[in-house]
Amino acid sequence: LMRLRWLSVIGQTIAVLAVYFGFEFDLPIWACLAVIALSAWLNIALRIRFRQARRIEPDRAAWLLAFDIAQLAIMMFLTGGLENPFAFFFLGPVLLSATALPPRMTAMLGVFAMLCATALAFFHYPLPWTDADRPAFPNDYLLGIWLSILLAIFVIGIYARQIAEEQRQLA
Repeated sequence: LMRLRWLSVIGQTIAVLAVYFGFEFDLPIWACLAVIALSAWLNIALRIRFRQARRIEPDRAAWLLAFDIAQLAIMMFLTGGLENPFAFFFLGPVLLSATALPPRMTAMLGVFAMLCATALAFFHYPLPWTDADRPAFPNDYLLGIWLSILLAIFVIGIYARQIAEEQRQLA
């Protein structure tokens, strides 16, 4: 889980810097980097606190995945909400949970991810387009994105859980 958390920090940093400097989109760069730095700080604190631990207990892993969902929701809030193509990253923490944590914890994380996605449908900064390039997304399209994220969280969570359970039975 810790390696994946560091990959997430690195990936988010690269994405934010590429969008800001490469595409020259006017996004709240310092707020985005502060949110990513908070995640990096948590990774360092966890490494110091659990230096000897090889495996994190399920309840602590669930809290970390909940933090990841919340951190992603804040990033999406700052960068366009569900209009941001990276909004589908909400699937990641739920998928990880479905393969490693008890079903109850996965269900709670799935509901939390769905609530975050629902909030982002209504509350977010706009995508950082220039005024000349700003697309106008129809409400039906945005509703479709929201619904597809919710259904993907639900279906992929159940599917991953089933595969993980079958893998455990075979082992």
